Amino acid sequence: MNRKLYALLVVVIFASMVLAACGGGAASSAPKVVTLAYSQEPDNLGGYFTQMSYAVWVDQLITIGLFKWDAKDNLIPDLAAEVPTVANGDISADGKTITLKLKPNLKWSDGQPITSKDILYTWQMNADSKNAVLSRAGWSSAGGPTYITSIDTPDDLTAVVHFNAIYASWYLLFSVGANTGDPLLPAHILQGKEGLEKNPESHLPTVFSGPFMVKEWVAGDHMTLVPNPNYWQGKPKLSQINIKFVPDPTTGLASLKAGAVDLVPDLAASDLPTLQQMNKDTNGKVVDRTDGSGDFEHLFFNLGTTAGKQDSTGATVGQSDVNGFCPFQDPNVRKAIALGTDRDTYIKTLLFGGTTNIATLWPNSSWNDTALKPYPYDPTTAASLLDAAGYKVGSDGIRAGTCNGQPVRFSIGLETTNKQIRQDYGAAIQADLKKIGIEVKTNFLPAGTFFGSYSAGADMPTGKFDMAIYTTGFYPDPWNDNFLCASVPNKNNQSGDNNYHFCDPAFDAMFTQLNSSLDTATRLKAVTAIQEYMYNNYLVLPLYARPNVYGLSSRFVPGPGGNNGGFNWDSFDWDVTQ
Repeated sequence: MNRKLYALLVVVIFASMVLAACGGGAASSAPKVVTLAYSQEPDNLGGYFTQMSYAVWVDQLITIGLFKWDAKDNLIPDLAAEVPTVANGDISADGKTITLKLKPNLKWSDGQPITSKDILYTWQMNADSKNAVLSRAGWSSAGGPTYITSIDTPDDLTAVVHFNAIYASWYLLFSVGANTGDPLLPAHILQGKEGLEKNPESHLPTVFSGPFMVKEWVAGDHMTLVPNPNYWQGKPKLSQINIKFVPDPTTGLASLKAGAVDLVPDLAASDLPTLQQMNKDTNGKVVDRTDGSGDFEHLFFNLGTTAGKQDSTGATVGQSDVNGFCPFQDPNVRKAIALGTDRDTYIKTLLFGGTTNIATLWPNSSWNDTALKPYPYDPTTAASLLDAAGYKVGSDGIRAGTCNGQPVRFSIGLETTNKQIRQDYGAAIQADLKKIGIEVKTNFLPAGTFFGSYSAGADMPTGKFDMAIYTTGFYPDPWNDNFLCASVPNKNNQSGDNNYHFCDPAFDAMFTQLNSSLDTATRLKAVTAIQEYMYNNYLVLPLYARPNVYGLSSRFVPGPGGNNGGFNWDSFDWDVTQ
């Protein structure tokens, strides 16, 4: 070799080594890190002991299920090898047996195999009354009339699930999406343990199945996620996800503008003008994104009674530990509150017209009953309804009367989180209801407290509230157990998720009909009847359809969001441009 050429090669190689040591190597070798700003810190991870959306979103990154939904809202396999159907033979002809097949060679993050024993254990844990899970619907008879009776595991990759009747929403039991968190659980870690709602493993798992795993969680400050070395798809594009806990979305937006974070989720339509101005101020480094959603914001009533109701067998069901505000048992009182709140004006003034008023709890869905129209604003009729019910305005401007022989005064609480848009809504509702003689006392709580569990003494599950506001959604399946008598939480049923504390066996029967057929037309007829019942009885007060609004840095490249899968369904492919 020519000595001059050799000398030149030595210099080039040495220079390359120096550049690499100083971080000047190829861009592909640089760590790819994104930082998310979460204004709610999860209470628990792992799916079955939380009702917080933020917790479910983290679960999508770390603890997955057999199925998930893609950007087009199709149910697709995750840990499963295929989606069961009648056509492929995985759903029996009578619809009562589902065969679940796992992908081969799956592993937990600790290297232990993921097998059908984990599917079996996940069912056993949820069915065990010694664990205060959020809901037992579908898992056991305690959750309703249709449930899993047994699971066979003929081999490590196959689980045969037997139901006592058709359970159309069976797939929700084994899926993780934007609105459902039912991940597979590690039998080798949890088998033989009980009271899991208080087990540290339910707060912070030590083994993971998703593309990422928790490296560090500093309460009140941040969570650090790193790639799971045994994830079935391989190594994700990102080398780290930092989740920064911020006190409110406003703080998150300030951090986004400063370049300190890459994503602020869970924003309101009212934040869009701010995001658009930030885009101009940062020369395009901040962008906004709005995804469709089946979510809704709603106001609801505590309809609990200690007496409960009698079902068709004569058994008493649906008892609450305490009675809700007695006048709320009268549909005309609930109607008066609906007519006394000017929801169209709230949307125009508080949300800048960025969404729509709604009549049902299935907005932006093929299940929505479009024949129903939002309740109008009619304070005159609202006042007349309250007068007719015997509740007259006193000298202090507040209505009073008797209910079930007991004196009552319309000074009632309204509880929600301390998010600014909810504080604005609380003030607007307070002002409107004052005009018809109802005093509203607002109580804005940290999300972790508001969405707490029964065992933690939270107000909603224990029934210690009058009215409340939050966002939820009844998708990807129209069926839900949130209004069932069996789901009313009480000291003997701490796992119930019926925060309405409402019980009507006839209404239960409508939901049973909805879930007992695989035929879409039959199910549509059933869910239409459910919506009409809710609408005509003023069971809840829908406030608005809730779009998913995000603020992002331009360097962050997430995938396309979906209604059912949400923003986080494809985090394996998240990337950054610089």
